[in-house]
Amino acid sequence: MSQSLNPREYVIVQSEAEATELLTKRGEKARIIAGGTGIYEVAHRGLFAEVEVLIDITRLNLNYVNVKERSLRIGSCATMTSIFEAVQLAGYPELGALLDALQAIQPLQVKNVATVGGAICTAIPFFDLPVSLIALGAEVLIAPDSRTVKLVDFIKGHFAVDLQAGEFVKEVNVPLLERSEAVGSAFQKFALTGDDWAIINCGSRVKIKEDGLISEARVCFGGGVGEKPKRADKIERALVGSSAADENSLKTLLDDNVEQDLDPISDLRASSKYRTHLAKVLARRSILRSAQLANGGNA
Repeated sequence: MSQSLNPREYVIVQSEAEATELLTKRGEKARIIAGGTGIYEVAHRGLFAEVEVLIDITRLNLNYVNVKERSLRIGSCATMTSIFEAVQLAGYPELGALLDALQAIQPLQVKNVATVGGAICTAIPFFDLPVSLIALGAEVLIAPDSRTVKLVDFIKGHFAVDLQAGEFVKEVNVPLLERSEAVGSAFQKFALTGDDWAIINCGSRVKIKEDGLISEARVCFGGGVGEKPKRADKIERALVGSSAADENSLKTLLDDNVEQDLDPISDLRASSKYRTHLAKVLARRSILRSAQLANGGNA
């Protein structure tokens, strides 16, 4: 662990009430831990020096992944590996983006330990899982009062999330759409190496009518697009009524709208211009793959 994080206490709580009490009492000096990879990512960058107590919630029965009442429910302590295995077994084409993002996360040792709660609460915009979940309309269930917040609103910015005093993430809920229309989703990522953070990533979900036209679309970008993942509102609106199979029209649509939705950063890894180009390429690939899955393609 980084030298900037030197907690004096490590408490394994036995109930939600105990976790809430500790969080309320210790305030900014306390942090929730499950897998620990998110804590490491932040502490490694010189933050969390003020943290004095780590609250381990792994005994709260929050390590589950199941489909219930037309939604995918993921306990906050569920690991990337367990989520992938459960979603793959469920076989829903509309969850393709989640499978793609989980496959992109490397190395395997991290995937076996890192949890969904850590991935969203760390609130690093370069992460893959939050982008795919936002594209799927995910919501966050927060203990102790079962407050529910859309994930896109829950993530506020770098290392900042919508948690009030005494609260912690209990579950991530991904709604599953009714099967009246074909639905598919996909995720694409570009990084410098296989286990690097994304320079740009993109998740999409589309609903397609019998005539082959898109009736609903969700598109989300991450990577160097700002302090948090970004919903592409103009792209989403432009996609409605367009053909899901017309690649040339889709390219034109993205050329016309990506720069209206995104203002990527420039840094040592890539320029804003290059990130904009990547966003167009990855969005096109993601949307085409989403449509393919919706129309019965292999996941």
